Amino acid sequence: MTRASPKILLRIGRIRKRLATPSVPWFVWLGATVISLALHGVLIYSLAPWWQGWAWNRNSTPVGEMETTHEPRVVAFQVSTPPLEPAELLELLNVPQIQAPEGRSPEPAAIEATATIPSAPQIAAPWAGRRDALPPIPSSDKREADTVWAPSPAPIGGGLEGRTADARGKLASLRGGSPRSEAAVHAGLAWIVAHQHSDGGWRFTHRGGPCDGRCRNSGSENSTTAATALALLPLLGAGHTPVDGEHASAVAHGLAYLRGRMVVSSRGGDLQEGTMYGQGLSAIALCEAYALTKDDELKQPAQKALDFIVSAQHFRGGWRYFPGQPGDTTVVGWQWMALKSGQMAGLAVPKQALDRASAFLDSVESDGGAAYGYEGRQAQRSPTAIGLLCRMYSGWRRNDPRLVRGVAQLAAWGPSYEDMYFNYYATQVLHHQEGPHWPTWNEQMREHLIAAQATTGHEAGSWHFADPHTGPGGRLCDTALALMILEVYYRHMPLYGMKSVDF
Repeated sequence: MTRASPKILLRIGRIRKRLATPSVPWFVWLGATVISLALHGVLIYSLAPWWQGWAWNRNSTPVGEMETTHEPRVVAFQVSTPPLEPAELLELLNVPQIQAPEGRSPEPAAIEATATIPSAPQIAAPWAGRRDALPPIPSSDKREADTVWAPSPAPIGGGLEGRTADARGKLASLRGGSPRSEAAVHAGLAWIVAHQHSDGGWRFTHRGGPCDGRCRNSGSENSTTAATALALLPLLGAGHTPVDGEHASAVAHGLAYLRGRMVVSSRGGDLQEGTMYGQGLSAIALCEAYALTKDDELKQPAQKALDFIVSAQHFRGGWRYFPGQPGDTTVVGWQWMALKSGQMAGLAVPKQALDRASAFLDSVESDGGAAYGYEGRQAQRSPTAIGLLCRMYSGWRRNDPRLVRGVAQLAAWGPSYEDMYFNYYATQVLHHQEGPHWPTWNEQMREHLIAAQATTGHEAGSWHFADPHTGPGGRLCDTALALMILEVYYRHMPLYGMKSVDF
């Protein structure tokens, strides 16, 4: 081995000495170290969403059959003020029920409608904005005659108690429905049931099945769980359960289809079929069905569906198309309502999941929380309506200035003749808030849907709009959303309840 020359050894020694005794001051070296650590931290933080998504998918292998036991992670949410029982509310208000001829639901032929929509009529209810001019509530009790029933300041209601056969008619009469709107619901549900496949599920496309292309405006989305859940929600909203109602058999087979499509893993019950929209919708349907029936066979699938939503949440609080992605407001809205439906059903929902979801809404809000964007703070119509509804369910008071400003903005925009996604959320916000804007909004929205419902051929009872947001869902999606809008009077009890205020 050749020995190194003295010159090379001398140079190496000088380099070692220079490295051992740097010529720059110590505080410069310290500053450079801090900057380096900061830059590396920023890099790691920016790569975290991709790492989380990769790790989520890598570890989501199904583990087989559903487990037979489940330990709740957290005690179900409870409100501090108990809501009025529906029977108490309806009895105290003493409102007559909407009656169809001979006590039956109106037949589809009772709908007087055309397929064309008039150009933007401005329907103004004569009592809009004037509580002293509201139609009087019939009373047979002197105490009632001296009492005004007003919304509670804090959210205390929102449950499913209004879906019984007796409560539906009374609440529709009280809160803005009509015999024609109830007839439209009857016809729309019949169309939904007529399009159920033999396996119990529904499809957004019209290929095959009982429709076999006879209806126009087929959807393109392939998630059968999303389609089935969307079909079930208005059926459940009108009080049809697996054991009760005219369409009990259709509901039972639809819920069985969802349970059969669930893929159970250590993360919960996966019902996506390619999109978290399918997960959220399916979880809502299962939770509502369990809440209405208390059927133990529905409890575990509903809980598993919620567990999957919690495990799929991004660490910043949102949800998007696939588990682990940063959130957008539209997907967040369905997951939020699924978790709230789970709470109403008495299932286990970790408080931190909703706290993180609230933090996501904080990141996309503007005007101090009165408006919301899709992924950023630029306010848009549908995200604003979604954000406000979520805030209501999170505990905002009815007279919160942010909510009041947001509701006023929704009312200024007015109901859309095409955007059913916006209409679906905005109608719930205005209905629950029960302010002066509701009568006008309700009359415009209700009459528009009655007029736009198809009345001929295989499409009779359904809806379709040129809405780019619901385009992939086609006629089935538009019909489900329209039905739930027309069911708003009883689908959920008044979120802010009712309390008496003496004169």
